[in-house]
Amino acid sequence: MRRGWSLALEFAGDLRKIFLMLFQLVAPSTAPTTQRRRLAVVILCCALVGSVDFIHVWVASAQTAPTARPAGVRDFVEYWSASRLLLNGGNPYAPDELLQLQRSVGWGRGTALIMWNPPWTLPFTLPFGLLSFNLSQFAWLFSQLLVILICTQALANLYGGASTNCRVEWCVALSFVPTVFVLIIGQISPMVLAGITGFLVLERKGKSPAAGAMLAVVAIKPHLLYLFWLALFLWICRYRRWQVLLGAAVAFLIVALLPVYFARHIYGQYLDLYNLQGILKPFDWPAPTLRNIFPLLFDRSDRWLGSLPTLAGLSWLGYYWHRHKAQWQWPEALPLVLLVSVTTSFFAWTYYQVVLLPALIEVTAWLRQTNIPWYRSWAALGYVAINGLHIAMRFWFAEEFVYLWLAPALTLCYVVYRYERRRHDASQPPSSVGSTTIPAAG
Repeated sequence: MRRGWSLALEFAGDLRKIFLMLFQLVAPSTAPTTQRRRLAVVILCCALVGSVDFIHVWVASAQTAPTARPAGVRDFVEYWSASRLLLNGGNPYAPDELLQLQRSVGWGRGTALIMWNPPWTLPFTLPFGLLSFNLSQFAWLFSQLLVILICTQALANLYGGASTNCRVEWCVALSFVPTVFVLIIGQISPMVLAGITGFLVLERKGKSPAAGAMLAVVAIKPHLLYLFWLALFLWICRYRRWQVLLGAAVAFLIVALLPVYFARHIYGQYLDLYNLQGILKPFDWPAPTLRNIFPLLFDRSDRWLGSLPTLAGLSWLGYYWHRHKAQWQWPEALPLVLLVSVTTSFFAWTYYQVVLLPALIEVTAWLRQTNIPWYRSWAALGYVAINGLHIAMRFWFAEEFVYLWLAPALTLCYVVYRYERRRHDASQPPSSVGSTTIPAAG
């Protein structure tokens, strides 16, 4: 418990510094009073959300880390140590080298925290390897928080209009439990969110090469959004969006070759990591995914059973694409594709669900546009119940596997939203219904 409060206080101090820096940077004394007041309200809301979530920090530290682990060292150490080793000519995928470096900054476990992301992830983490660990960890928290705020604003503008005031969306995004935990733990998932958001915004603006380039960021976790990759391939082929493919290929080639400049055999080192004996691989962990429910239900761990959720996801995408390929629009189609992909993925932790913010912001923007109180929407009520239950359960249940229900429940809420939106649009005069029609969930 003492360690949990220590981590909470440290996180509070980091947030306080970030919000003060943001306010001073974006609201100089010469700025108009209205602008300064709005920014002050936004930053105050963020600070209040952060202070409430210190309770979550305490719970998270109790369930994700042993008492031997120092409060100041979080999961970010895996990215920092891998980048540091690569810059100094070491092997970023060697457990012994990682452990030695991580212990030098206070890592207390007997095994190293390994970055299992592929080598093309390293160009996004290398700049942080140039800094000392404490400074780098603060910069990482600052950048991840900034990424989430910017992505939320971009999504609010996309779904609610360019003139949308996104204070509500910011509060919703920052109160989403996976967002809180991804900031606390220091995971890289917000960068995947940045790639998804960038692709959505740039594709909507007709900037196909730039939209394709953003896919190189999404590829940091290629397994997580596997349905998105398949839908993207089908979309490119059907609509002949070769410029998107070209932008993606060029960007991916750059980020894939950059680590080779530092270590010629880095891809071999990455493959060797999966052949090492005596270390837990990602698929060995009890992640809260549907594939791990079959050993619990049937006392069997056959591979074909574990593949059933993924096969179901692929079947659903085939059906969904067949129904909506003629009017495919990414802002309307992507949120549901993301939800089903995360729900049926082979491997995903709860804090990976920060990539589901496009769905959350879409629903929030729709409620604001239609002036429907959130307590009159079954989808919104369901989400509030799910998020609240998630918070409450963190006090009693330590294992991530307990949260297996979370992604399916969020998907169900989104399907309810689609149903509510169709009913609302059907009840409105044709002139008042927006020009963009969202495809039905099924």
